[in-house]
Amino acid sequence: MMRAAFFGIDRHSDPFVGDLTGAARDATALWAIMSDSIQGSDPQLITNENATLEAVRAAMDATLGAADETDVVILGFAGHGTPDHRLVLHDTSVADIPGTTLGMDELARRFRDTRARAVILLLDCCFSGGAPARVLDVGLVPRNGIAFPLVDVAGQGRILFAASSAEQEALEDPQTRHGLFTKAVIDTLLAAEVPIGVLEMVDRVTRLVGADAGRFGYEQSPTMFGQTQGDLMLPPGRVGDRYRAAFPEYENLQTTGDIRELSQAGIPQEAIDAWHERFPGGLNALQIAAVNDRGILSGQSLMVVAPTSAGKTFVGELAALKAIADGKKAVFLLPYKALVNEKFEDFSALYGERLGLRIARCSGDWQDQVGEVLRGKYDIAFFTYEKFLSLSVSSTHILNQIGLVVLDEAQFITEPGRGMVVELLLTSLVSARQRGVSPQLITLSAVIGHTNNFDRWLDCALLQTNERPVPLVEGALDRSGAFTRAGPGGAETVQFIERHRIQQRRPKPSSQDVIVPLVQQLVAGGEKVIVFRNARGPASGCAEYLANELGLDAAQDVLDALPEGDPSAMSERLRRALAGGVAFHNGDLTRDERVAVERGFRGHNGSIKVLVATSTVAAGVNTPASTVIIAETDFPGRVRTPYTVAQYKNMAGRAGRLGFEAEGKSIILADTPMERNQLFRQYVQGQPEAITSSFNPNQPGTWVIRLLAQVRDVPREAVIDLVANTYGGYLAALQNPGWRIQMGENLERLLNRMIADGLIDQEGDNLRLTMLGRACGESPLSLESAMRLVELLRRIEPGDATLENLLVLIECLPERDEDYTPQSGKNGEPRWQQEAGARFGFNIARSLSHRADSDVAFYGRCKRALIVSDWIAGEPTTGIEARYSSNAFSRVGHGDIRGFADGSRFLLDSALRIAAIVLGRADDQEAAALLLTRLDLGLPADALPISSVSFPLTRGEILSLYRAGHRDKDTILALNAAQLTAIIGRRGDAFHQALQPALEGSA
Repeated sequence: MMRAAFFGIDRHSDPFVGDLTGAARDATALWAIMSDSIQGSDPQLITNENATLEAVRAAMDATLGAADETDVVILGFAGHGTPDHRLVLHDTSVADIPGTTLGMDELARRFRDTRARAVILLLDCCFSGGAPARVLDVGLVPRNGIAFPLVDVAGQGRILFAASSAEQEALEDPQTRHGLFTKAVIDTLLAAEVPIGVLEMVDRVTRLVGADAGRFGYEQSPTMFGQTQGDLMLPPGRVGDRYRAAFPEYENLQTTGDIRELSQAGIPQEAIDAWHERFPGGLNALQIAAVNDRGILSGQSLMVVAPTSAGKTFVGELAALKAIADGKKAVFLLPYKALVNEKFEDFSALYGERLGLRIARCSGDWQDQVGEVLRGKYDIAFFTYEKFLSLSVSSTHILNQIGLVVLDEAQFITEPGRGMVVELLLTSLVSARQRGVSPQLITLSAVIGHTNNFDRWLDCALLQTNERPVPLVEGALDRSGAFTRAGPGGAETVQFIERHRIQQRRPKPSSQDVIVPLVQQLVAGGEKVIVFRNARGPASGCAEYLANELGLDAAQDVLDALPEGDPSAMSERLRRALAGGVAFHNGDLTRDERVAVERGFRGHNGSIKVLVATSTVAAGVNTPASTVIIAETDFPGRVRTPYTVAQYKNMAGRAGRLGFEAEGKSIILADTPMERNQLFRQYVQGQPEAITSSFNPNQPGTWVIRLLAQVRDVPREAVIDLVANTYGGYLAALQNPGWRIQMGENLERLLNRMIADGLIDQEGDNLRLTMLGRACGESPLSLESAMRLVELLRRIEPGDATLENLLVLIECLPERDEDYTPQSGKNGEPRWQQEAGARFGFNIARSLSHRADSDVAFYGRCKRALIVSDWIAGEPTTGIEARYSSNAFSRVGHGDIRGFADGSRFLLDSALRIAAIVLGRADDQEAAALLLTRLDLGLPADALPISSVSFPLTRGEILSLYRAGHRDKDTILALNAAQLTAIIGRRGDAFHQALQPALEGSA
């Protein structure tokens, strides 16, 4: 039998005893969790005015005194202690401390005298004196000192687990209004799915408290005394009726799944009606759990991990409309521009046109509505990760407007390239809570493994499921046609394709030998298929040979929707594939081409039956298929990088169209039976990798300068707290209690160097970024890149520091060197050095060699700079491709051109700001804005006016008008429909119709 009593005192009858804020809540929460978790238990709860010395002694008699050899007694105390080893009760009098407190000597005697098999005392009070006044600055309240001899209380079968060591404060957090220690105990019990040992609980709680305290700049190390024979087990915690009754603020709206019930949450009826039309069957199990159990309509933060098509995106929509109904704003954070544009268009159609909500987007595009967002003129906004981080750091007031942040594709925090941005923007949100800014946070992820305390770092509830609305059959297929799949009884192998159908089609065996008969069989069965290839070339080539072999009808509607003018080599290959009912989707297509392909594939009656794609389609683009084929399991390169299990699962998750199939299929291709079995074990049976941080403790410079950019100034000794607030710092503190000391030493050396480099000013004990430091910290540049740019700017002649030359010099930065540049031969292509000198001038061309790792890297910089120069000059895409493609193996495609221009544009804004500080002058803001727009559109300066007409013209259409001599609005208005059609193609008539209001106004 388990006996228990919990005591918590916030309020005291003596006015000279200070009040607390969370002690009674601590005791109540532990009592409720124990009551709900242990069937038939009835622990005592005594708080505040009821927690007199007499009442506490009576509770001790009823638990310790009444226990026998079969009983386990659990006691919890939260409140004040005294420096002379006594627990302070409600009726404690400062005039008679010995007579009105519970002494440790009495507790020790009761522990010795009880017959209980084991006793556990959870003591959430601190052992030191008062804390420094600065604790209040970070929102923490110390519990006044207590320093009793714990070892005298504990013993065999007697466990005393205290919140902190003798010289430390036990802290309270006003966000949760719990002591850090009690909150960690509660979280550990609730996270347990099976009974948990006391020693395991102690280890877990100790790590959590140490990490949580470190984020606030404190050290708190829970300490255990005593021992038991064997590991004493505690039941897993659960939230039940008593907990809900005790904490009604966590009581959530309850729904049966009928969307119309959500009107009780105050969501506008127009939204309810629109949702009911979209989802007449109501909410699914995941969405019901998010509302009923996780409280997303009550403002609770949540991390949702669920397969593709499980309905997690709608969880974010539900919370967004609730936030708007409460007068707040909602933002969605997405990894790619394409996703921002897709969601912007979808929400504009549903919530903008139908409900009148103001929808905005900020992705680093020329169409961005940054001004509206900064002025709060929006209801829902979509951001790329980078744009949100930049704005939230440079314009911190926008966080005050936001009631909800939805982070989609949260697993990107683990990616080497993007992880830092995701972690820093989340760190900004976590840190803002200390300023009282605490928007609801919902993170969405399709595939992750162990959460690795990610949800706890974010202070989010977790909703994780592997349930799919359409079941998924996963397996591996070899060249014999044998298919090993996961079945109800384990792995099973069937003959999926008749062996004789797999014929060698080239001089050497290739994946084409299997892909062609496999896709033929699937399409003949009425399926829609995605074939994933690991690079752009294989994707387009695969689509073309499938189009030739499958004999499908042309996807004429998609062909008609493709843009005209300025085609790339891939544009022509796409048209050939679409003529055979097949499409490909990769980075060499324009945005308009990708959108046309996506719509043609995902439509219920879409004319594209087979889509060959690179992995970008797996990252959130809405393209569900019946079956997914994964042709390779690694990325190409000098060192081939295997797919992670999570990357595989994301691709596999595209299979299974809701409402069309009873199940989806995912097929990995293998060459041999041995490889088939190996891939099956590695990917099908494998578990996705745990979430990790990209924080590198050996190279903290970029992290530190970006964290410093999030604050105005900070005491030098508190810089470690900024780092501890990151997910990486939190994990490090969990894993290594001595982490703060080691990292503190590294930071001291780093801060001295940053002060010497002119990035930080120190005044007394406080640090503040200089103008240069803030420009570097608010930029997407790494610290190394920022300092390299400073070096370059100080080396060039003042007269060479033009906007155009700065655009060229950006190619020297490490971020640009990491961007793969196709070159032929192991020694690169030296001819681009001479071309760069002729076009940009000798001094600038020579500067491109600054800190280059090799000749190949130098020539690559020259080549990229020339390509970007041609792009903004309006050179035709096919001309750029032909000029810079040396051979079929080092081909420059539209994706490379667009990528180089986007990369330069992304860094140019920050480079301009740093240059203005280093050179002591500001460039023409209008000229800078024009250059950024030219990089986005690929146009010469005098063609930009054409882009401002009230019709979404493509680059090719604008250039056609430009080359025909129609370079301003007036000359374009003078053209009739036939003339426009002759110049820009089939959209000429639609363009002319769009110009009619302007024509009537001019008349």
